[in-house]
Amino acid sequence: MKTAGQLRAKVSAVVLLGLVAGCAGLGRDGRELRIPGPGQGESIAIVATTVEDGSNSAAENIFSVNGTWIDSGAIDPRHTCKGSNISPALTLANVPTNAVSLAITLIELTNPQQPLWVVANIEPSQTVVQEGGLPAGAIVGASFNGDKITDGYSGPCVTDNEIHEFSLVVYALDQNLEFTPEPMSLASSQLLLQAIQSAAFNSAETRFFVQNP
Repeated sequence: MKTAGQLRAKVSAVVLLGLVAGCAGLGRDGRELRIPGPGQGESIAIVATTVEDGSNSAAENIFSVNGTWIDSGAIDPRHTCKGSNISPALTLANVPTNAVSLAITLIELTNPQQPLWVVANIEPSQTVVQEGGLPAGAIVGASFNGDKITDGYSGPCVTDNEIHEFSLVVYALDQNLEFTPEPMSLASSQLLLQAIQSAAFNSAETRFFVQNP
């Protein structure tokens, strides 16, 4: 026959086992929890990942043109009518692979109807344009340099002390232009400019300013 002390010890053991079982099988809200599966007792490792948005690589593939000036900076006076009036050297980057030809235009932003340089039918492989040069096979329109019309490049010709801003654009075209500009004809050069812009599917621009000292 068991003594009273032995009975109390047995009851305590049963209660303790029940509490442990309840804690293992129930959540804090009273719902029954499933028995952990293999490996679920292991700790979870948190791995930090870095997601690249590709903005840097995209920027590296942008069609661009660089002159001998800092973009939006001053152009060397040699390329103006006050200097040697010689066309600047240009370097092209990331020319679209589906370009059939390239074209170059130079205008003053406040007077776009009087182009200073219009060149078309440049081979896409010509990624460097030499100073004062014209790529082989290219066609060129007339330009206006402030007091007269001339064929080819006419550098900016500023007569006041104001800042004048110019835009040089290289266009990627989906065709060669079947157009022969009339010599010394500003109207013909304007038609060539319109044909370039109509056939262009991509472009690269650089700007500069001219100001007399």
